[in-house]
Amino acid sequence: MKYSIIFTVLLLISFSASGQDKKDLTISVSGGLLTGPYYNEAAPNLFGGVDFDYHLSKRHVLAANFIGGYHTYYEVEPPNIPVWITYSDGTNATAEYTAFSLMYKYKISHNNAISIVPGVGAGIVTQSLEYPSSNGNTTYRTTTSWSTLVFPVSLDLNFMISEHWQAGLKGGFTIHPDYPILALYAGPKLSYTIK
Repeated sequence: MKYSIIFTVLLLISFSASGQDKKDLTISVSGGLLTGPYYNEAAPNLFGGVDFDYHLSKRHVLAANFIGGYHTYYEVEPPNIPVWITYSDGTNATAEYTAFSLMYKYKISHNNAISIVPGVGAGIVTQSLEYPSSNGNTTYRTTTSWSTLVFPVSLDLNFMISEHWQAGLKGGFTIHPDYPILALYAGPKLSYTIK
C-alpha cells in the first residue's frame, strides 16, 4: 500500500511537470552556522547542505534538501560527577543533525538580477546527542540518537552571476512538534542551473 501511494504521487508529479514550460534543475551547496535555540547555552557551529530544486514554472519549485551539522550546548551535569567535562566555549555537550526533506518553494520576487524564494516542507531528521554521565566515580560520555518527522522552513536569496551560476544566502529553521524550533541555520550558498 505504501509503495503504491509513493508511486502514484511520483507519477502525478511527473505528469504535471511534463506540461510545464520551465524544467530547469538547480543544484546548490551551502554552509554556515547552525544552532539549537531549544538547548541551554547553545553555541553555534557548522552546517553543510545540498539542494536539488526542480523548477515547475517561473515561480513554483519542487525541492529535495539535505542538511547536516552540529552545535554545542550545556547539559546540566549530575552532582555526583567527579570531574566536570567542558569544551573551550564553556559548553559540555554536542547535538548533531542530519536532515532530509522535500519542500515546495515559491519565488516571491524574481528578476534578472535577484530572487527571493521561501519554502516549506516535511522531512526526517536524525539527531544525536553526546553529553556527560557518571557511574560511581567513573565519568564518561553518553550518546543517544533518534529519528523523527520535522517541518523545515527555508528562505533563499539568490544573486545572478551568469546564465547558469548564482551566489546567495540560505537560512531556515526546523519545526518539531515537541520543540518549537529544533535547529536554526544560515550561511552563504552557490548554485548552478542546468537548463
